[in-house]
Amino acid sequence: MRVRAPVSGRQAAFFAVWVLLVFSVVSWRPGVLFTGGVDPVVISKALVGLAAFIGAVVLAKASRRHGRVGARSLLLLFLLVGASSVGAVAAGDATPSLVLTARIILVATTVVILVSSGPPMLVLSTLLFALGAVGLLAALTGIPEFIADGRLGGGIPDMAPNEVAGLAGPAAVALAVDVGRRGLRAGNTIGFVTFAAIVFATGSRTTLLVVGIAVVLALLLASPLPRSTSIGLLALMPLVYVIATFTDFIEQVAIRGQSASELASLSSRTIAWTAVLNVPFDTWAKWIGDGLAQKTVAVNQRWWDSQVLDSSWVSVLAQAGIIGTLLLGAWVLSTSVDAIRSDRMLRTLTIPLLVLVIARSFLENGLIESSAIFALFLTISLVLEPGTMYPRPPRPPRYQLLRALEQRDAPAPVPASAATTR
Repeated sequence: MRVRAPVSGRQAAFFAVWVLLVFSVVSWRPGVLFTGGVDPVVISKALVGLAAFIGAVVLAKASRRHGRVGARSLLLLFLLVGASSVGAVAAGDATPSLVLTARIILVATTVVILVSSGPPMLVLSTLLFALGAVGLLAALTGIPEFIADGRLGGGIPDMAPNEVAGLAGPAAVALAVDVGRRGLRAGNTIGFVTFAAIVFATGSRTTLLVVGIAVVLALLLASPLPRSTSIGLLALMPLVYVIATFTDFIEQVAIRGQSASELASLSSRTIAWTAVLNVPFDTWAKWIGDGLAQKTVAVNQRWWDSQVLDSSWVSVLAQAGIIGTLLLGAWVLSTSVDAIRSDRMLRTLTIPLLVLVIARSFLENGLIESSAIFALFLTISLVLEPGTMYPRPPRPPRYQLLRALEQRDAPAPVPASAATTR
């Protein structure tokens, strides 16, 4: 399996559409939550998302072959956002939630068109490189912020450090898969080191941890490893031992300048989680949520009265209730089973990526919303579905001619009755 940069015209077309889609879903103003208003940034993001959709349609029209896409993932997504939309109407704040639902539908439609227009590895590899390209651009333009604040955020587009890590992490895992399959090459080694350094520089502890787990899993799934990869790992072990034993590097990464009380509360995440879990069972909000616009929850604290929901699962519980959470659980479980049952080519790539996406979702948002992580998860689930099929390319004319000649020169089969008579 080779995960490489797009070189052909078709690969470049997929890559360009994915870049537009990623640009339309990443944050352009970190820390600003959508509340239903219209401004130049909202309109610009909508136009970029529409351009990605149109690009996908044009690409599909130009494709000679078209596949079919399974319905299970789309059905679960439809039921989840449907329950959330009903909850938003019941809560009396439907407009922003319905706008966010429309965004998700636009992203999902674009993903479906792309998945049906190319083979699985082409679709996945170009998406991963698009994530990496946007993440690399954001990181390079965010270096001044890194020098000033000590954490690498995005410059263009303007993103929080955790979101930059969410773009660089999947690219790093994909390149680790390539290293495990083909060995150390200049391209995949430099690429992996670059994206791993971006994840580290963002200071996102959750993403750094799950990327490390996914990389180890990718190398295990790729075994037996090529000689160059094995030699590289053996050469790296003494350095890791020295850093872990004789320096406080790991402790400093884990603490990141926070006090013990902040670490114990997971940076106030558990305050919001407790508030969501304590919603009474005899309310609509408990079962179908309050809509996709529910990004914060009211808390009873001394210095603040609201807290952001920094967990995809807690967010779904607040946005789509118990019903939506169960649907998401079924979706994640079925996709994980499909990954385990898939062929080796897909399994060695999708299992580490799913570990990254799912493990990260417990402490970060993005799994069910208009985001790059949602686009990646939906693409993986659609590609792995048994109902998704892409036709194989037709045999070349020379092969068909040779096959016809072989069939013509082959001896005629002996009837069963004649064989019995003899």
